[in-house]
Amino acid sequence: MRRRKHTFILAVVFLFSFVFFTNQYYYRIHNTLSYATRPLWDHADGPRNIVPHYYVDGMQMDTRACRLHGWEQRTSIGVVQMLDAVLMSSELDLLDTRLHELDSIVDRFFIVESNATFTGLPKETYFANNRNRFAKFEDKIDYHFRDDALPGYPLEHGKDAWDVEAGTRDFMTQHLRAYIDALPSWTQALVVMADIDEIPSRHTLALLKACDFGTAIHLLMRNYLYSFEWYIGMTSWRSSVHHFVRAESESVATAPVYYRHSLATQTALADAGWHCSYCFRSLSEYTEKMRGFSHADRIGGDERLLDEERIQAVICKGEDIFGMLPEAYSYGDLLSQMSRSAVHIPGYILENTERFRFLLPGGCRQRADHDD
Repeated sequence: MRRRKHTFILAVVFLFSFVFFTNQYYYRIHNTLSYATRPLWDHADGPRNIVPHYYVDGMQMDTRACRLHGWEQRTSIGVVQMLDAVLMSSELDLLDTRLHELDSIVDRFFIVESNATFTGLPKETYFANNRNRFAKFEDKIDYHFRDDALPGYPLEHGKDAWDVEAGTRDFMTQHLRAYIDALPSWTQALVVMADIDEIPSRHTLALLKACDFGTAIHLLMRNYLYSFEWYIGMTSWRSSVHHFVRAESESVATAPVYYRHSLATQTALADAGWHCSYCFRSLSEYTEKMRGFSHADRIGGDERLLDEERIQAVICKGEDIFGMLPEAYSYGDLLSQMSRSAVHIPGYILENTERFRFLLPGGCRQRADHDD
């Protein structure tokens, strides 16, 4: 009888412990199991038609280059403007790299910034507070501060981070429309729609500016984690380039173009740039992003994930910052995400290795503030 009582007590304690642990770490448990078994039940999302990318140094973006990719060279006598549009978080170094990489091909850089994260936390206006750093590009920058995103910061009842992100993208759309509608009628506008850490290569945009690729194309990019040390495959596809038509040119048959970060077409150009995810100079930027972006629920109530010593160890090992397995669609993908590479990275970083040591192999422990 006494043994049964002890067994019952142990069973109750185990049950309560199991329920508490499962409830506390549900998101992480669910996603770890989901990612590990994903090759068995899911298939890759994103564009299915991948255009091979041909390029060598010095290659001319002419009729031959266009036809090599299955396109015709643009024949319009009008001007083609290339516009690059990003939402600013904290990535000053990646913005610096982006501007230097694309300056010769982009006609206008659009930057939208807020003083709050998507989750309603106050944040520094990194670009506004460091604008002098980018004085070289001032005549090309179209900066807009969104001060109505989160009045008082807390999210409104019934709203979540995804709603705020969507509203911020709509804010960018409005400013793109205003600029493009004011252009001369003979001018075409191509808009790069990418997160600030998704950097197209210069020759990619030169190719798309010269060739008639259609109304939209995704940019399939080399995906890196924490720096250009941890290469996790050519898996980043959400950035895209769109032919942004004027409002008066849109018809019922032509869907309005808007600033987006989702599937817009089944066609993507391979090896079109670099996605450097969580590539920050300071440890505080990691915790700010983890708390402030639309996937902040991955923390799942486990504040230990925000410990800076743990984060430092994670980024030096190339492990998942939320403690989950890498997201992949085949076991081959999982294995490839354990490799390391620093081949074919933006030239501006290699030209300034002392400033950007933290983005290169072996530099994971050189984490300082934003100061150069």
